[in-house]
Amino acid sequence: MKVFYDHQIFSWQKYGGISRYFTELMAHLEDFGITYENSLLLSDNIHIKLLKKCSNGVSLPQFKGKIRTYNAINKINSINKIRKSEFDIFHPTYYDPYFLKYLKRPFVLTVHDLTHERYPQLFPKKDNTISLKRDIITKANRIIAVSNNTKKDLIELYNIPDDKIDVIYLGYSFNDLITETVHHLPNHYILFVGQRDGYKNFSTFLKAFAYINKRKPDVHLICTGTNFTIQELKLIKSLKLDDRITSMFVSDSQLNYLYKKALCFVYPSLYEGFGIPILESFALSCPVALSNASCFPEIAQNGGSYFDPTQPNNIGECVLQILNDNVYRQMLITEGHKLLLKYSWKKMTEEIAEVYRKTIQ
Repeated sequence: MKVFYDHQIFSWQKYGGISRYFTELMAHLEDFGITYENSLLLSDNIHIKLLKKCSNGVSLPQFKGKIRTYNAINKINSINKIRKSEFDIFHPTYYDPYFLKYLKRPFVLTVHDLTHERYPQLFPKKDNTISLKRDIITKANRIIAVSNNTKKDLIELYNIPDDKIDVIYLGYSFNDLITETVHHLPNHYILFVGQRDGYKNFSTFLKAFAYINKRKPDVHLICTGTNFTIQELKLIKSLKLDDRITSMFVSDSQLNYLYKKALCFVYPSLYEGFGIPILESFALSCPVALSNASCFPEIAQNGGSYFDPTQPNNIGECVLQILNDNVYRQMLITEGHKLLLKYSWKKMTEEIAEVYRKTIQ
């Protein structure tokens, strides 16, 4: 069996959970007797560049250009390969339905979350993700949901039959535990990882951190990812936290170091499909404080400490319990280690391989 993956997520995402998912899937497929091809010619994605092969075993070039350039060139290549149909299963990497008029083979779709549908007010009015998703979700031969919460949303919001959806959790590899020292860190800090806009609920968390900092003045906040926006800087200044908050862009190995040294990791999102940072925290013995919302209780179970993401003081008290109670902190770490054993990229790939076989039977 041969699976074809298209360019979409790798054309515009430099790093992130979805591109990591597809990279790990491709990396493990051959263990289960399945070959693959993808349509990438140009990409600046960090995860895919670590994969030993891309299309036809050729490594991706270190091309520096605009996202639109990547997407346009890769899309043409995708269409050409889809027309040739030299594969058994198509697995698009995002929700653009461009391929529907060319495709002659069955396709499997992974739905990571339905954030746009649950929180449309948090996205720009010109964002057409919902309409694109509706077209592709309703036409997929089979759907993979990354959590039972996502499956529930698919049934409720799109009326997808229960037996058409397979729930397959994302994974984690202990090979990911390489650490690279990050210098000049504060002695005591809380960690926030990734994007901060919209449903990530960062502004509410900043208010919660102000609550924490009044009670623990020596505690800092480190955020990984892009630099703070003007609006974020204004809020930070108004909360008098200028000298307590730092943003930095780090590699995966440096991020591992940050997890390892953090007092705790805080995940205040209003909605997520799965939440790979939960597994990263578990692996690196970093206690997790997270929203009592969407998939979080399903994935983190009793390895997480939960709060109401709409209430800054409740977030603050939850984090303070971890900082003040060493017994509770150690219990979260221990439970996280136990839970991590159920998540692996190889197990995920094995289950997805079975979905592929089921689709072409």
